[in-house]
Amino acid sequence: MPKVSVDNALADGEQIARVWAENPTFTLGEITQESLQELLTELRTTRAETEELRTKLTARLNKIEELIEEVKLLVTRARSGFRATFGPDSTQYEQSGGTRTSERKRPGSGDDKKDE
Repeated sequence: MPKVSVDNALADGEQIARVWAENPTFTLGEITQESLQELLTELRTTRAETEELRTKLTARLNKIEELIEEVKLLVTRARSGFRATFGPDSTQYEQSGGTRTSERKRPGSGDDKKDE
């Protein structure tokens, strides 16, 4: 990100343009009043294009989030369907991402306790 905001850069550039317009004999090497105005116009245009792209990007990111939620709901329903149809210890349920009943850790089974 730039260290100076677009608004600040434009304000500073426009201030220079006003002072320069009041002092037409001022020179700055190969830079002219017209080239300064073109630069300020290009900055305004580029900022506007960027804001438009940000707006579109936000809409697309929101669409992605909506689609993710739809997929997650479908996955949950499908896994539940495999479990209901084929059983909680079935290969199909495991293949769909579920954990088979026979592979679940039993609470208090001592598997996670360290020897004393």
